[in-house]
Amino acid sequence: MTTFELYAVYCQAYADYDPSLGEVVSATARTAIERAIVEFAVEDAANGTPLRSREQFDRAVGTGLAALAPLGLQAA
Repeated sequence: MTTFELYAVYCQAYADYDPSLGEVVSATARTAIERAIVEFAVEDAANGTPLRSREQFDRAVGTGLAALAPLGLQAA
């Protein structure tokens, strides 16, 4: 998946977050990375972080990849 596609998952999950339930009401994430992005959106929505811009999202993904690199994980 591209970061553009992941950002779309993030935006949809953020919009679908229901604070009364504490979860996304229509999550259709299928892959592990999509589920991780949904969790990222839930964390943002739950703690009041405004929806991240595309640039902020790209930076956050880059930071995450850098943190995982020492474990031998990298972007495809």
